[in-house]
Amino acid sequence: MTIPSRTGPMANVPRMAQRADAAGFDATWVYEVYRNPFTMLGTCALSTERATLGTGLAAALPRSPFETANAAADIDEMSGGRMLLGIGTGVPEFLRRFHSTDASHPLGRMSEYIEVLRRSFDYLNTGDAEKFEGKHYRFDPLTLNPWGVRELPRPQVPIALAAMGPKLLELCGRKADGWLGYFATPEFLQESVTPRIAAGADKAGRSLSDVETTVFTICCVHPDRDVAMARARRQVGFYVVHPVSDPVVELHGLGEQVGELRGRLRSEGLAAFEHTPDELVEILSITGTPEEARQKAARYEGVVDHLALHTPYVPPFTPEESEDAFDQIVGAFGHGALRPAAAAAERA
Repeated sequence: MTIPSRTGPMANVPRMAQRADAAGFDATWVYEVYRNPFTMLGTCALSTERATLGTGLAAALPRSPFETANAAADIDEMSGGRMLLGIGTGVPEFLRRFHSTDASHPLGRMSEYIEVLRRSFDYLNTGDAEKFEGKHYRFDPLTLNPWGVRELPRPQVPIALAAMGPKLLELCGRKADGWLGYFATPEFLQESVTPRIAAGADKAGRSLSDVETTVFTICCVHPDRDVAMARARRQVGFYVVHPVSDPVVELHGLGEQVGELRGRLRSEGLAAFEHTPDELVEILSITGTPEEARQKAARYEGVVDHLALHTPYVPPFTPEESEDAFDQIVGAFGHGALRPAAAAAERA
């Protein structure tokens, strides 16, 4: 599950990560929204014992590959080898306005970025790495390394690539250890994601099993279904109006509903998301009572390797609301909660 880290004190992050870890969740994820994901995962590394710690995601293009590798190596060392480096290009608007760069040539840049990341881990771990000369990045290791090497828990930190478009999905299959996606319904996974990752893997002489797939799915759980739906409308609406969601929207024939919501956003601002159609919520999120949420989560079994339950956090959510939403997910899916198969067996 994800930690709702946009608002509230930083101290909330390791505290919630500890709760998720104790509840048996396989992985804890943080994301880059006005806070540094590596800093947050550092606090989580010291407060957890078993869960994988993932950046879901860290923006690659504002950072050099070597800096990203060094930060990931820090988390891997602090956690005893539990780091998963999830990267993406970064939000185009942020890249342009805040980082003096842009999202141009994403395929070539991300392909080279992964190459340099892996060489960076080699250099940190052994003091030796292959030189790389690309169109967008270069890596030229020092012939004399006076500082020595780092003692890393693993030679390489696994790299997962965020991708929704066909070319980046194929790149993921060719070069990455994992794939990260959001709003990817079971239908979209089966029809668009898996075939393209498999095609890319095949081109590189790899197999689909070489790429672990993770989908981030908005999850709003509450004993009062009306509360769950109200929360989900805000979160789903906020996400679905962004063009990156268009491939999933088009697959499900939801273009008209999303177009109307974009129109309301222009005239009403964030208040428009209070009116996100229920159809969008039902298709694009795991929302409802705990039992309903567990049934909806079961649809992803056998379709994706990992289901990351994404806690609502967007404006105007308060820290208290997001933390309650987080606790509701822990209660519905953590230790002591009935898993979908167990619930079905009990009903039978």
